[in-house]
Amino acid sequence: MEKKLKIALYVLIILLIALISFGGVYTKNLVCYDSVLPEFKLSTELTGSRIASFKVSDEEEEKIYDKDGNEVDEIPEGANEEEYKKENVKINPNESLTTENYKKAKRIIEGRFKTLGISDYNIRLDEQNGNILIEIVDNMNTDTVLRYPLYKGDFSMVDSETKEVLMDKSDIEKASILYGNSGLGSLNVYFTIKFNSEGTKKLSEISKNYLGEMDTETGEEDETKPKVSLLIEGTEVISTYFSEEIDTGELTLTIGSGANGETLYNYMSQGQLYEMLLNNEEMPLTYELESSEYMTSSLGANAIYKIIIVMAVICAVIIIYMIIRYKKNGLVTSLSFIVGIAILLLLIRYTGTTISLGGIVAMFILIALDTYFMITILNSIKKDNSYENVVNTTFKTYLKKLDVIIIFLIIGIVFTFMAQLPIYSIGMVLFYGLISFMVANLVFMRNMLITINK
Repeated sequence: MEKKLKIALYVLIILLIALISFGGVYTKNLVCYDSVLPEFKLSTELTGSRIASFKVSDEEEEKIYDKDGNEVDEIPEGANEEEYKKENVKINPNESLTTENYKKAKRIIEGRFKTLGISDYNIRLDEQNGNILIEIVDNMNTDTVLRYPLYKGDFSMVDSETKEVLMDKSDIEKASILYGNSGLGSLNVYFTIKFNSEGTKKLSEISKNYLGEMDTETGEEDETKPKVSLLIEGTEVISTYFSEEIDTGELTLTIGSGANGETLYNYMSQGQLYEMLLNNEEMPLTYELESSEYMTSSLGANAIYKIIIVMAVICAVIIIYMIIRYKKNGLVTSLSFIVGIAILLLLIRYTGTTISLGGIVAMFILIALDTYFMITILNSIKKDNSYENVVNTTFKTYLKKLDVIIIFLIIGIVFTFMAQLPIYSIGMVLFYGLISFMVANLVFMRNMLITINK
């Protein structure tokens, strides 16, 4: 009875891990269900790619100058229009169209992608005219990502009335988004700006000059107090005064609070956009999207689905072979094989590992390697099913091939530090795969084999 309970417990744990890994976990959001697990990241060679062309904008904008030559936003109502001069000027002045600025723009786009954790892309720059070609994986976020090179990325803190610039981007050291539980079943999304030493001094002085407090009777802001406005990308994020002097050099803003997936996603996306813009330099030029087209995978349409089918067939053949040849021992070993793959897929999801064709090859290597270990262990038990041999054979098999494991482990670790995505993908999959299958074999398979062979 005890033996059956142990086996049932192991099987239940394996099925639970497998269901989570292969099927996913979903929570209801209004009329649909949202996945709790992170999505798999696939490379362009597996899913196809989007190729977008950006050109340096040649558009013009209207500038208005008063009689003293100062630029103004608009002609005041009732003013003599003849005293004002209107002029159309290029968004990108001729003197800014330099190779240095072209290279800087490319570098800033790469920095923005890095800030957002986007790794699978290629950027090509035409140094003659500044045009940029971006090849990026095509998924549900691609259209959003392709807007990022179009942002200027400017920041300023200004007096709400006079529009005097009090701080700018040069005062920022780092920006980041934070999350906190509101205690009411929802999650708060915060945006924090950490200023450098010069910015810290300015913020301390500004917070003293723009102090204010709520009206205790109405609970509303005192409109007579001077306020500051935070502008990101020319848009006002917030207009307020300070309740106390800030000498820490950090300013934290609440972006929003939400309990459901869609609301939180929107707030988080907004925070990530601010983080991306403020943690990278301001674009020296204004670009516009010229074209965007989808390119199918070099492996053909639906390549990833074809690979999954091939891999599933191979795994099924291995499982059927082990069950037919080794009976109940083969069955528990097959369960271990399944949980090893399930753990690997969960690790790939949660670590954000991008799967490339190289990563797929690494998976086939891992399946072959684990199959060799399982069959070696099963053959040993078939020859000698004594309790002592069943207890020790798994460890002995791993010790005999410890050199092979170490070699693959070293390759995996070294490859993870490579910049090239295909090599990096091989390294990550090998590293996590070795851990996954060792856990599956030494924890699940070994203990189940011991239990059923008592």
